[in-house]
Amino acid sequence: MVKLSTKNTVFALVKETTEGTPVAPSAATDFVAFQEGFSVSPSFTELTNTELQSSIGTPKSALGFEEPTASVSHYVRHSGVEGQEPNFKHLLEAALGAKSVNATERTTDAGSTTSVIELTAGGTDFERGKAVLVKDATNGYSIRNVLSVSTDSLTLAQNIANAPAAGINVGKCVNYAVANSGHPTLDLWTYRANGGATELMAGTRVTDMTIDITAGDFINGSFTLSGIKYFFDPITISATNKFIDFDDAGGEENVSVAEKTYKDPYELAAAIETAMNGATLDTITVTYDDAARKFTIASDGATLSLLWNTGTNTANSIGATLGFSVAADDTGSLTYTSDDAQDWSAAYTPEYDDNDPLIAKSNTILIGEADEITCFGAQSVSIALSNTKTDITDVCSESGKSGSQFTGRTVNIDVVAYLEQGQAEEFKRYRNNDEIQFCYNAGVKSGGNWVPGKAVNFFSPTCKISSFALGDGDGIVTLEMSLQCFVADGLGEFYINFL
Repeated sequence: MVKLSTKNTVFALVKETTEGTPVAPSAATDFVAFQEGFSVSPSFTELTNTELQSSIGTPKSALGFEEPTASVSHYVRHSGVEGQEPNFKHLLEAALGAKSVNATERTTDAGSTTSVIELTAGGTDFERGKAVLVKDATNGYSIRNVLSVSTDSLTLAQNIANAPAAGINVGKCVNYAVANSGHPTLDLWTYRANGGATELMAGTRVTDMTIDITAGDFINGSFTLSGIKYFFDPITISATNKFIDFDDAGGEENVSVAEKTYKDPYELAAAIETAMNGATLDTITVTYDDAARKFTIASDGATLSLLWNTGTNTANSIGATLGFSVAADDTGSLTYTSDDAQDWSAAYTPEYDDNDPLIAKSNTILIGEADEITCFGAQSVSIALSNTKTDITDVCSESGKSGSQFTGRTVNIDVVAYLEQGQAEEFKRYRNNDEIQFCYNAGVKSGGNWVPGKAVNFFSPTCKISSFALGDGDGIVTLEMSLQCFVADGLGEFYINFL
């Protein structure tokens, strides 16, 4: 038997409307190009049975809360289209909490300076943390973040080298900002070998996001996910496919199964069996066969007809969902097996961003105050955002959980650079607990200028050096420091922008 190839696996991410209620992919663009090394794991809390049963052995444990987890990675890149979200957009929004997209490109007005961008209109498009791509053909393109807005005046967090003239475009920003609430929950669909099996994790939140940047290598994003429900080869039943019309020689019977996404085909088979047995004196058995991927409906009575075509609820029959041909009724037997096997492949051919992953070269790091605009020559940067998730437990819920929410957040940035002789300012800032800013710009350049639709910006307006040390990097002295991003006056401390 040919084994299933992991390399054929495809993934989809879909935003939920109600936490824990699955939503199926509806477009080719719902799919995301995750990397090898992913993991999706069902899990339950194990409840220990402490009954004494005349033995020193352990009694059978029970399953408590469902706690599925996943770990995935995605290269950081823009969509390739200015003002259009990247392919892995849902992960970013779920991690940070808020999203906005500037659909209209604004232009500079007269009077701009190196620290303030004056717009002709559209100042309301911008807010703290958003970035501008100042497309100054004379002085070179610059990416900077907005610190504050007054009507159409944008005060920048870090200065630009030269004040732009009037009539210069400032890009279309796709912005992800930290928020206290509103983080969407997701459905993670994993199509193993794209046909071997379908895994679904529902009520999924991004608890951890790490952006790893090493000079000369791909810029990579890693995400840890935590859900409240896990499904294996799930089947969704709704109002349009929930009815079974049948005849057991006593006249037509009409039954239905509950509208929901079933954990696996066996759960659905059991629900159908219960529904049919509630309407007949015969004994109906409904089974599912893994190897054939088909359902079988059988009766111990004298007659069983499945009225797929002539029943009262033909238009909303479950027949096609189970793989039965509904062009005609199934009659003349007591046992009927699906005509078609269940298909566990994705319903769409994935469409990914038409843009290469970004590489950490010809990038820009700015660390310090507004007038410090010389690139800080780091060897590596690691940005880690961690959300504290609290589950909402509920005895009325099927899983024991009715949902979850975030109750805490930390953002830390680790920087490793080669030490320059006499470089003491970072230590001074560390011992003084000084407030500084962090900005990292990456992307593709042409003629020395950032290419719109291919640039990304990471920004913290308020951070401090929380640790400082000198190290050894292959025989060269390194400066190693951690930046702790913090909230000031209730305002956000971290942002990601695509330009």
